[in-house]
Amino acid sequence: MKEFQLLCFIMEPDEEKYFSKVLKKAKYKFIMNATGTASSSLLEYFGLEEVDKKVVLSIVPKLLAINILNEVKEELKEPGTGIGFSIPVSSSVKYISESYKLRNMEDVQMEKASEHLIITIANEGYSQDIMKAAKKSGATGGTLVNGRGLDTEKMIKFLGITIEQEKDVVLIIAESEKKTKIMNAIVHECGIKSAGAGICFSVPVDYVVGLNKHILEN
Repeated sequence: MKEFQLLCFIMEPDEEKYFSKVLKKAKYKFIMNATGTASSSLLEYFGLEEVDKKVVLSIVPKLLAINILNEVKEELKEPGTGIGFSIPVSSSVKYISESYKLRNMEDVQMEKASEHLIITIANEGYSQDIMKAAKKSGATGGTLVNGRGLDTEKMIKFLGITIEQEKDVVLIIAESEKKTKIMNAIVHECGIKSAGAGICFSVPVDYVVGLNKHILEN
């Protein structure tokens, strides 16, 4: 069975056309609207620290993930904001494996990343508090995806606290040595016993590339 990765790109909205082309060999692609928090002090000064983002997810074989990330790394030359990374998938259904035919794909090597993806799920409206705590502890930025909780009544009975149905999902890529400090700061500010009622966890990232803005062609 092939090794699979969850491939994720967080990008600017006008990059969607480019990434649709890059991901032409990828199947089962999903795109979501999101909000990014810029690390630029100039943007923050003018109150423009939040910018629109797109999040694209796809389940792909490991070899294809490495090829796509390398291609993006080589092609995107101009300064911009965004990130691409992949996370190992422990298992997948058989038809996903059988749907990929990569006989002619070049075996490209890529250095493994040391970063982790920190995922925080909290009540709606607490993303800024989460990012404020995270940045004080070394995070450079994050991405907000709006979500919704399921079985909320059961969660309330089990935990004995009120959990709102609408959720803020905050994604942060952090270096390994900063991960624990960032997570502790988030939990202290918006943990499960706070008004934000947040939970925070992390997963290791296998491969990661910083995205520079692409020159869009007509």
